[in-house]
Amino acid sequence: METTSGRNPGAETVRRDVRFESGGQQCAAWLYAPAEASGSRPLVVMAHGLGAVREWRLDAFAERFAEQGWMVLVFDYRYLGASEGSPRQLLDIKDQLDDWRAALAYGRSLPGVDTDRIAAWGTSFGGGHALRIASEDHQLAAVVAQCPFTDGPASLFSRFRSSPLSMLWLIAAGVLDTVGSWFGAKPVLAPVVGVWWMPAYLVSPTAIAEASRLLPPGTRLSARTSAAVTKMSSLGRGLSKNVETGDDSFRPADTGVGRDTLWGVLKGTDGGADSANGVAARLALRLPLYRPGKDLPKVTAPTLLCVCEDDRAAPADTTARLAAGQDHVQVGHYEGDHFDIYVGDLFERAVRDQTAFLAAQFGPSRR
Repeated sequence: METTSGRNPGAETVRRDVRFESGGQQCAAWLYAPAEASGSRPLVVMAHGLGAVREWRLDAFAERFAEQGWMVLVFDYRYLGASEGSPRQLLDIKDQLDDWRAALAYGRSLPGVDTDRIAAWGTSFGGGHALRIASEDHQLAAVVAQCPFTDGPASLFSRFRSSPLSMLWLIAAGVLDTVGSWFGAKPVLAPVVGVWWMPAYLVSPTAIAEASRLLPPGTRLSARTSAAVTKMSSLGRGLSKNVETGDDSFRPADTGVGRDTLWGVLKGTDGGADSANGVAARLALRLPLYRPGKDLPKVTAPTLLCVCEDDRAAPADTTARLAAGQDHVQVGHYEGDHFDIYVGDLFERAVRDQTAFLAAQFGPSRR
């Protein structure tokens, strides 16, 4: 399926909605390509982090890459966003890695793609996936991992220091969700971002406000979540103006999330971008075992790691330590916390560095 959904006239680029199969389900994706085909072009394959969907600022990065004349494929993992898969809001590491493999296979099959010039770009949890995939896929020309999740134990320790009490609650939710999954129960959702009393994967006084800046303008909160934000100042403090509260005109059960949750059900303005501040809590029991940064020595493609110095979700010092002594790895350091790199001046600096890095690996255009 392929339909024109957007266009950047200055770069003469068309964005199309496409789908590819992974594990018997359809993954939804955007494909940015030149309006007029000519010659073979590089391809950047992109995916987001923990529980996030394409509309959470990946289009901003993709548009910059497309302006270079490159093709860009941005996909949602199964069980999230516009992709298929049930139960909704499930985050399974093995399945997401399979989605990456399927996306790269689909990208290599596209007309006009130079299969010798394909890059994997992942951010946050997806940055860890990009490293794991690159350690096995030696045909990749480049890898960019932004604020990458590289070491489960390091992230777990950082998370525990943020709020020990809510960490224990998260683990308890993970146990409950795991046991429930054995009997076919719906996933117990744990918030992706939250404040100290919430069983969230990332906790800080400003995490909700910072993450809300990634949402597209006009994003609406469900009535239940809007009421919680209105009543509890710790939830609504600093919330981005991109988010509209107090609107009960949509039913969460009718969204791509398929259910309501106190932690946050969000609906976009164009019928897309349905998402939630929540993923299955069972992931909390698996995170400590996931250490994709250990795969860096097996990656053969030139690799750029963009780390934020104050990152509490993916500690920068751990990533830098894992990259030390790896000749094929460059580390770019940026001020700020985990979500700062997606917006504002830090975004401009990061996307400029990433574009220059990819351009150096792709080389001149081939006609």
